[in-house]
Amino acid sequence: MQPVTGVQRVAREVVRAMDQLVADRQLPWAAHARLRIVCEAGADVSDLGLRATEVERTSGKATGHLWEQAVLPRHVRGGHLLCLGNTAPLVMLAAGQPVTVMIHDLSYQQFPGAYRLRYRLGHRMMLPFLLRRARKLLTVSETEKAVLTGLHPPALESIRVVRNGGWRDGAVSRRDRERPVDGHQPYVLYVGSLSARKNIHGVLATATLLAREDGIATVLVGSASDILAPIAASVPDDIRHLVRFAGQVNDLDTLAGIYRDAACLLFPSFYEASPLPPLEAMSFGCPAVVSAIPSMTERCGRAATYVDPASVDDMVAAVRSVIGSPSCIAEQVERGYQRALRWTWRSQAQAVLSALLEGAKEDLTPQARPEGGEDAWFGRERAATLSL
Repeated sequence: MQPVTGVQRVAREVVRAMDQLVADRQLPWAAHARLRIVCEAGADVSDLGLRATEVERTSGKATGHLWEQAVLPRHVRGGHLLCLGNTAPLVMLAAGQPVTVMIHDLSYQQFPGAYRLRYRLGHRMMLPFLLRRARKLLTVSETEKAVLTGLHPPALESIRVVRNGGWRDGAVSRRDRERPVDGHQPYVLYVGSLSARKNIHGVLATATLLAREDGIATVLVGSASDILAPIAASVPDDIRHLVRFAGQVNDLDTLAGIYRDAACLLFPSFYEASPLPPLEAMSFGCPAVVSAIPSMTERCGRAATYVDPASVDDMVAAVRSVIGSPSCIAEQVERGYQRALRWTWRSQAQAVLSALLEGAKEDLTPQARPEGGEDAWFGRERAATLSL
């Protein structure tokens, strides 16, 4: 029901991968899992390719958070509710019903000026309920787990780290990573929301210097939204032809081509939990220049070039270094590809299902549990999943 940016992309890919795991019975306990999506009447699930998941569309005019709080609880009917977008029905949390919530990040607390007031207030009200009442809390990095635990130490027992995947599993071949032929005009690429916490002003300042001094173009993929504070930014007239705003790109084939043709990705965000663009770029042989913050080093390892996001000079120098060194590019491309192979949506879906079934096992009486004890639920996959 929403534009597909980071949180929505994660939710869709996780649901898609969970469905595949259950449909193909790829895990020992898959036969015991039943999946059902409860959604608004107009929800688009056409690209998920669901085979094992029932889709239940509700009626009525309620949408958005009103639908989530007032309509969704009436349709759970004793199941274990998985909410993948930072919020959950308060009535279910208050009643102690089994609810697992994925908290992607707390950027509205770290960078309040980047978000509209109503968004900040709504999430600030919701967070204490999630930390204290959710059966399980899922988050996407060890860095973010530490932040959540610092806010409410008792939540440590219920938090599970389920790291994001990158590009759609199995959709990138070696041929897809081939760099453009000679004669192609390279450009620096930014992918993300046009937000202050993403350092959009630093990106534009870097783009301006690269355009004026090197004649290098920059393409920005992404848009603002109604939850973000307006961005006051403009491109000087003399370089307008070298700085292009491509807007939101939801078509994956189109986005893949943009990554493939880019000279490098510039992603100097001030705050992230487990960002998608760096690993997406790595999947297509596009070197990544990213901010030197803990979550980014956890995500990218030795496969990226790190910069001080507060220093435009540092970002300009890093981009020039990456673009200007063929040997550096070849080495980083290979490291990036290996890094991208490490984080998959399948592994994240496994971790999510494992957390859910831990809760399901706790809800069952001994008589209702499947024969074979704990191994019937988790099998050998459990250790691999929880050690990601």
